[in-house]
Amino acid sequence: MSRMPMITIPTACEAAAPTLESIHKKFGTVPNFFAALANNGTALNAYLDFEEAIESSSRLTTAQQEMISLAVANKNGCQYCVSGHTFSAKHAGVNQASALRAQTGHADDPLDQAVLSFALAMREYRGAVPESILTQARNAGLNDQLLVEITTWTLINTYSNWINNLIQPKIDFPLVPLV
Repeated sequence: MSRMPMITIPTACEAAAPTLESIHKKFGTVPNFFAALANNGTALNAYLDFEEAIESSSRLTTAQQEMISLAVANKNGCQYCVSGHTFSAKHAGVNQASALRAQTGHADDPLDQAVLSFALAMREYRGAVPESILTQARNAGLNDQLLVEITTWTLINTYSNWINNLIQPKIDFPLVPLV
């Protein structure tokens, strides 16, 4: 059971109501993450604005974004996000076996592996990665622009994981266990 209310369009504050209406139009429902985050309308809008900004100019593929989401969510113990991102990863062309490997920080493609390794290092070291990890990432083909972008994806996913771990909304996607 959720530890905070799931905000609906009728119960939303002035800042959150139009956003929840837009989400409902886009998805046909309001996923519980957004209903949970709508406990603070400013936080909901800021999250969506930030996510839209990084998605709009991303150099990472949608599949790579989803793999980062899966790896970070699994490390942060967020079953809601692992379930949700397994669902969205499928629509980005990531098969179930690859999604499961991504949860554990592994990928078949060397560039995808470099992306996941760097994202998990950023999470582990809270941004203060050792020089050796930075050198390894660069040697694997990640330039400074990508390193900052991977850090940004790691950050926004950690934020959503923490919100879900705090509020514990009901998982409204097919349930996928943590590994």
